[in-house]
Amino acid sequence: MTAAQAARLRVPPHGTEVLPWRRQDGRRSEITEYAASIPPKISELDLDVPAGLLEACRAAQVEIGVLERRWADAVSVLEPFLLRTEAIASSRIEDELTTVDQLARVQHGLSGPRSARTVMGAVVGLRLLVERAARGVELDDLLAAHRLLMANDPHERHDAGRLRTVQNWISGSDRSPLGAVHVPPAPAHVPELMDDLLAFMRRTDLDPVVQAAVAHAHFESIHPFNDGNGRIGRSLVNAVWRYRGVTARIAVPIASAIVADREEYFSLVNLYRTGDAHAFCGYPADATTRSAAEAEVSAQRLLGLPGRWREHVRPRSGSATDELLNLLPGHPVVDATDVARLTGASAARAYVAIERLVEAEVLRPITASKRGAAWAAGDVLDEADLLVDRLRLRRLQERQPPETR
Repeated sequence: MTAAQAARLRVPPHGTEVLPWRRQDGRRSEITEYAASIPPKISELDLDVPAGLLEACRAAQVEIGVLERRWADAVSVLEPFLLRTEAIASSRIEDELTTVDQLARVQHGLSGPRSARTVMGAVVGLRLLVERAARGVELDDLLAAHRLLMANDPHERHDAGRLRTVQNWISGSDRSPLGAVHVPPAPAHVPELMDDLLAFMRRTDLDPVVQAAVAHAHFESIHPFNDGNGRIGRSLVNAVWRYRGVTARIAVPIASAIVADREEYFSLVNLYRTGDAHAFCGYPADATTRSAAEAEVSAQRLLGLPGRWREHVRPRSGSATDELLNLLPGHPVVDATDVARLTGASAARAYVAIERLVEAEVLRPITASKRGAAWAAGDVLDEADLLVDRLRLRRLQERQPPETR
């Protein structure tokens, strides 16, 4: 082993198992057998983390801690924003696309397209998993998060919240594992492998960033659900960090950084399966540093919105309009009843406040009809897209040669 190899974090490589292949409909198949991956057991794995990687991981933890402490007083605004942003970004990695307005409608209890309902499932699933993780992640927590995620998927909702009982694979043919990038273990192995992974996630003797990265990559290798594995797997990063005390009240928008270079992310997951875990464990450390910096920019922008709006609207001090401007960063989607309740105004004055803010382009309608009408603070919702755009631009600039920056 060379010095360079010795300085890399390694895990046991995945094994393989050759299994017979038969189509469920009994028709002739393009293959008669396939090789499924067998991830190693890791619950008691001794991880020898090189000093350079450990330093980067600890620096990422410092960035997270600074973000939480600096914006602790604004967590009621920042925490729901980061949860929403992280779920949207994680869904985009899987090409599950929706607009922030569509998601806002669904979050407000209104109708919306299936994609918006699925992203909403990712939001509530992430929140549930991270909140429960403070005491340690259990299988029931993963199943509950998956149930919320897939509840509105017409093809997968019947298997939502259940470990898979059929073979799945990533890419390649739709009919068989032929040409697949990765063939996870046969379903018979999944319960035992998940027990091992959950035991690994409950350890407290590992660097939390390394632990979260390995847990995520290993989860993707097991691929315990028919669908939704990527979104649940990325949620494990924030779940492990909450369990280990890296975070206390926020979710770090690491998926927002992954969107900017998802092909690299996918290639590093594949590299992990060969036994080279170094690059994948370093990836969340780097992504966390970038996303924490941009989350701070978003926090500053969100908290500065009432002042900017007030300069433009010039509301009378103490009016319903004035009160509403302060509340919109934490309550970006409202109907007339919400405005009356939040500001203490009458229904008539609530409508006056809404109309004035619509005219000033602070609020925009997110419903087509007057019946059940709702409005959203566009600057608040759009910040999720702006954060991803800034991370994408930042990544592009980092990849440019120094002389061209």
